[in-house]
Amino acid sequence: MIKKIALIGLVVVVVLVGGIGAGLFLGGRLGSETKEGAVDSPGPTFPAGEFTVNLADVEPRIARFSLTLEMISPKAVEIMADAGWLDRVKNEIILTVKDRRFSALRSAEGLMELSQDLRVRLNTLLPPIKGTPPVKRVLFTEFVLQ
Repeated sequence: MIKKIALIGLVVVVVLVGGIGAGLFLGGRLGSETKEGAVDSPGPTFPAGEFTVNLADVEPRIARFSLTLEMISPKAVEIMADAGWLDRVKNEIILTVKDRRFSALRSAEGLMELSQDLRVRLNTLLPPIKGTPPVKRVLFTEFVLQ
C-alpha cells in the first residue's frame, strides 16, 4: 500500500515538474517572439482631412470621416504637404470610398479592408521614398455612417 502511494506521488511530481518545465519553455519562447515581434513605433503622421462621401447604395447613404496618414519618414510628410499631391490623394480617397456600400462599412473588418485598400492605392499614386512606399498606415480618426 505504501509502495502504491509512493508510486502515485512520484508520478504526480514528475507530471507536475514536466508541466512546469513545458510552460516555462513555451512561455519563454512566446515571450521572446513578442519582444522581437512585429510591433513598430508610429511614424510621422499627416492629417489628410475630413471627408463626406456618397456611398454606392441605391438608397442615399453617406460616410463622413477624418483620415490621418502614417508615413514612413518626414520626407514623405513633406511630399504630402505639397498642394498638388494632397489634391490627388483626396481625389483618390473619395473615389475609393464612393465605390463602397453601407453594409460593408458597418463592421470593423470592412473598415480595415477599406484602410488597406486606401493604403495600396495611395502608395501606387505617390512617389516612393528610397524605393519604399510612403504610406505606412491609413488611420480613421472619425467615422460616421448615415
